[in-house]
Amino acid sequence: MNDSPLQPSAKGLAATLRAQLTSGILARGEISFLVAFAGISISSFVFHLIVSRLLGNAHYGTMGALLGIISLLTVPIGAVQIAVTQAVVDEESRGESYSMTRVTRRAALGGVVAMLLVGGVTPLVDGFLRISSPVPMLLVALWVPLATVSAVVQGALVGEYRFRPVAFASFVGMGVVRLILGAVLVEAGLGVSGAVTATIVAQAFTMLSLLFSARHELFAPHRNAAVVRPRLRDTVLSIAALAGYTSLINIDTFLANHFLVNTLAGDYAAVAVGAHIAFFVPAALVTVVFPHLADGQGANETSRRIFRQSLIFSIVMGLLAALVMTAFPHLTVSVLFGAKYARAASILGVLAFASVALGVLILFVYLHLARRSLLALSPWVGVVLSVALISLDHRSLHAISLVMFAVSVVTMVLIAAPALRDPRK
Repeated sequence: MNDSPLQPSAKGLAATLRAQLTSGILARGEISFLVAFAGISISSFVFHLIVSRLLGNAHYGTMGALLGIISLLTVPIGAVQIAVTQAVVDEESRGESYSMTRVTRRAALGGVVAMLLVGGVTPLVDGFLRISSPVPMLLVALWVPLATVSAVVQGALVGEYRFRPVAFASFVGMGVVRLILGAVLVEAGLGVSGAVTATIVAQAFTMLSLLFSARHELFAPHRNAAVVRPRLRDTVLSIAALAGYTSLINIDTFLANHFLVNTLAGDYAAVAVGAHIAFFVPAALVTVVFPHLADGQGANETSRRIFRQSLIFSIVMGLLAALVMTAFPHLTVSVLFGAKYARAASILGVLAFASVALGVLILFVYLHLARRSLLALSPWVGVVLSVALISLDHRSLHAISLVMFAVSVVTMVLIAAPALRDPRK
């Protein structure tokens, strides 16, 4: 009987903790996507671990540059996903049924056109990056229409807060399929082309799984349903903003591959991939946070509360990861990529803290996109600074990493200051 007074308080504490864990960024099934994203990230690092060891320093530098190109190509693709999510959120807020058929067809057509354009510039890219075979870039071109359709369908599902089918498609495709097939193809002697082929097959699986999950919106009759029409301004702003951010997080690896000898460029690419562990959390959160922000245009109390949760969680987890990597740089690089990359471990700490700043930066970019603000374009300032400063001083890996750290912090401060002001005032 003496402990009975404690029971209500214990139950109240448990209820409070449960409410905190199932609200905000962990509500409506978002936790399934976060778990899947964690699995994808772990799988991706294992993929890089295996590929970097099999390809060696010189060829892995080329692989890093190609992955940077894929990241740049995801810019318009990701922007369309954001615009579709915003359009679906608008339709959901009106309580109307809608059809995704037209926008999906247009995405497929646009993806095919983009594929032809990428294939056309293959000789120029190969010459700049000193790639001896056109096959890897042509494979990248084949990836584009698959990723475009996937992005549109995923944007619709996210706008409906249907994170579980997105989690399944992404984890199995970009996690399991890519890892297993990539290891098999590279081990079979297909080199960089094998690694890119694995990415294409993984994207194809993801697209088909997403199409099945969205079959009602795509294939069911919708005589009176509204047609989802992403706003042109939202799409253009998202493209420009994500282009700036993606360019910023990849510009150092891209320029290192251009200015440095192949082995040093490979060292830098490997360490940069390892350092990106520090922005794993915000990279996962932005997808689940954005529909909440779009619903309140980043200004109402709910969206601001969810943004604060995401920001605090991202900073704490990012700093912890950066501190661990800074304390054990040689161990981290050796475990992830092998001892032959350990000579570049001295720059891991610098790039890890740069990645913390970049992780915070992407949250603010998405906040400004939800507000439909031109401040989302701030990462372009960092891109210009990076190109100018690295072009002036690229004498060593350390010099490039210091430029990346300084630019990341400056850009983060520039975008954060106006974002933290209450837009209602």
